[in-house]
Amino acid sequence: MLNKTILITGGCRSGKSRQALSIADKFSGRKVFLATAEPLDAEMKERIARHQQERGKDWITQEEPLDPVVVLKEEGKQAAVIVMDCLTLWVSNMMMKNMERSAILDKLETLIDACVRTHCTVILITNEVGAGIVPGNELSRNFRDIAGDANQKVASRFDQVVHMVSGIPVTIKSASNDAFEKLHDESAHEFSPQKKQGLYEAIYKRRDIRHFNSSPIDPTVLGRVLDAAHHAGSVGFMQPWNFLVINDQKLKEKVAYNFKEASATAAVQLSKDRQQLYKSLKLEGILDSPINICVTCDSTRFGPNVLGRDTIKETDLFSTCCAIQNLWLAARAEGLAVGWVSILSQEQLKKDLEIPGHVFPVAYLCLGHTDEFYKKPMLESAGWANRTPLEKLIYYNTWKGNPQGFSVQIPTQS
Repeated sequence: MLNKTILITGGCRSGKSRQALSIADKFSGRKVFLATAEPLDAEMKERIARHQQERGKDWITQEEPLDPVVVLKEEGKQAAVIVMDCLTLWVSNMMMKNMERSAILDKLETLIDACVRTHCTVILITNEVGAGIVPGNELSRNFRDIAGDANQKVASRFDQVVHMVSGIPVTIKSASNDAFEKLHDESAHEFSPQKKQGLYEAIYKRRDIRHFNSSPIDPTVLGRVLDAAHHAGSVGFMQPWNFLVINDQKLKEKVAYNFKEASATAAVQLSKDRQQLYKSLKLEGILDSPINICVTCDSTRFGPNVLGRDTIKETDLFSTCCAIQNLWLAARAEGLAVGWVSILSQEQLKKDLEIPGHVFPVAYLCLGHTDEFYKKPMLESAGWANRTPLEKLIYYNTWKGNPQGFSVQIPTQS
């Protein structure tokens, strides 16, 4: 059984309880809701009853306004997950019993120890009470201060801390247990709003970068980026790619000369106006970037008969392009810049890098850090081309077919 401690914090009605229950629902087994609220009036009784109904029959509710450690020790032996709601109300209960600050914080340490040592996952809900105005009376100020100290102590020792903002979870301290993350990530098909935002941000902010600074690349980060590339889909699971990591200066100089020769040949084929703009563009960063990577495709991998390649042989190249896109998006998420150098003689590149004859060099990439990612694609900013509106590229059912009862809703992009 996984043993994990999660603190969920945020303001009033920010979605803390909903997030806690959403995480807890991924677990199978006994689920315990440890409530610290006391039903002191009719409104609170009605609220508690409504929340119990919303949680459903899969939950066991244990009410303990003053000594939640007792419940943690008892239920921790058999429960899969315990949700305690909430820490600040528990602090308030103790203050109403005229307990001193030092006694409250001592009981807090005992609570944290019980959470950490229990055999199940514990999700603790708390309130962020220090973001508003300074309270006007001494009792309220004392409550704010004790609650703030309590939140800090719990956050420092818990594995994961999530801050809820308008119903959106923002992880401010990550869990390190890979098994827990795997369980959480694989339990739902749809990504969380935060993870969606990160994915789309990497896509929309991906740029073909030509300007690099001298900062070195962390080998661990590069390993993650290449691992992301290696997890691309491939026809027949043939994984036709290889990644030639190049940091040898003499090799890079050979490739840079290759580019210079190929670029001169390409320029003479353009109109005079285009030639002038072409020559003003920086189209490579081979020598500036600390690492170059040549991504290749081996069409012979797994032999001549690969599932899915009988009719479309080029799918091995398409698969390699998927790996390149994975690499690019992962690099962008890591803050690394990537530039694809396509103006090269492939035969000369194969010779310089000693690539076997049957292996095809698909992409030559420059990787490194940049002082600034372009706001728009470089060629768009330079006036070489504009992005074609998506609606002009979507047909329905047949080539240039119009919608018939169904049409795509295209997002508005700034």
